[in-house]
Amino acid sequence: MLPEDKVKALFIRFLNNDCTEEETAMLMREFAGEQNGDILKSLVRARLEHMEGEEDHSAAVEAVYERITQHIHQESSSPAPRYLLWRRIAVAASIGLLLGPGSLWFLHRQKTSHPIVAIKQSTTDFSPGREKAVLTLADGSTIALDSAGVGLLAQQGNTSVTSLKNGQLIYAAAGKQQEVLFNNIATPKGGSFQVTLSDGTKVWLNAASAIRFPTVFTGQQREVEVKGEVYFEVAQHASMPFMVKSGNAMVKVLGTQFNVNAYPDETEMKITLLAGKVAVSTTADQPTHILTPGQQAEIKPDNNNIYIKEGVDLGDIMAWKDNLFSFNNADIKTIMRQLSRWYNIEVEYEGTPPSREFSGKISRNTNASNVISILEQSNIHFRMGDGKIVVTP
Repeated sequence: MLPEDKVKALFIRFLNNDCTEEETAMLMREFAGEQNGDILKSLVRARLEHMEGEEDHSAAVEAVYERITQHIHQESSSPAPRYLLWRRIAVAASIGLLLGPGSLWFLHRQKTSHPIVAIKQSTTDFSPGREKAVLTLADGSTIALDSAGVGLLAQQGNTSVTSLKNGQLIYAAAGKQQEVLFNNIATPKGGSFQVTLSDGTKVWLNAASAIRFPTVFTGQQREVEVKGEVYFEVAQHASMPFMVKSGNAMVKVLGTQFNVNAYPDETEMKITLLAGKVAVSTTADQPTHILTPGQQAEIKPDNNNIYIKEGVDLGDIMAWKDNLFSFNNADIKTIMRQLSRWYNIEVEYEGTPPSREFSGKISRNTNASNVISILEQSNIHFRMGDGKIVVTP
């Protein structure tokens, strides 16, 4: 058991994102112990009083204490990957407090904090995205996958295309196929989807994304082409490497997990490796870069240079797949681009956009008005209606 002053010091370092992983683990162990309940309550109370003034926070302290301790105990026994475990504990314990829809904790880079507030409902609102995509078959015919039902959807040569109950699509090849047929799956704004290719590779598509692929892989390599944001869990096939093409970039893998973010309205393409090993190259005569887990390759659209970023927060990168928005020192334009794609809305700006940066998480299962209400606590103002959100002075 640590001395009380040590626990308090670690807690403050934790809120300021200054704790190492070892220090975070030490702090969580302390809070998990029954003997430190009073210390945790006093820290929560001090934080609430600092944010909201000298008023009685007894009920709020008890509610927050219960949620934090419950969350810590649940996560301590979870088999979730380590990087996700610590991100979730961090959100719960750093007075992000309530992790239900519409809850978020924002921190300015200047350390100015914005507490969670009650969500005010708007008469004009936009619903969150859902599983929705369009499948284009080899003959050009299309199938709306969100209304296609369960069962066999199409036969592409010797490959059957089947929709499952959980909303994903399965390609199953039977025997050899002479002719190479290509299919395309595209999600609109406000849509996401999952597909398993004929080799067993699993693919997740974020909103406004697409993948073009052969219904069965033949030859010496497996090659697909993507747009938008797509996450891969590639089935191993050592004699047939897996190739992902997006714009001027090519990713070569044998068996691995990685994310490609190639939206045209982003400042660069980002290829992030979670597990295994990939080789990233461009169409120009540039060196090939080998990524290891936790590395990210950034490619600017106006040149073919590849920049390698170390120590990427994989929890932030993969938040969309876990149905979360995750902002890490993000400016308002970055945030609004994500909202635009997920809620299928247009975004406009009146005057100069605020230059502040924000960090925080929020469920993508909540309506747009909930996210907007939280942002408004940072003195950023919005007007909603007519299929768009206007950021106002």
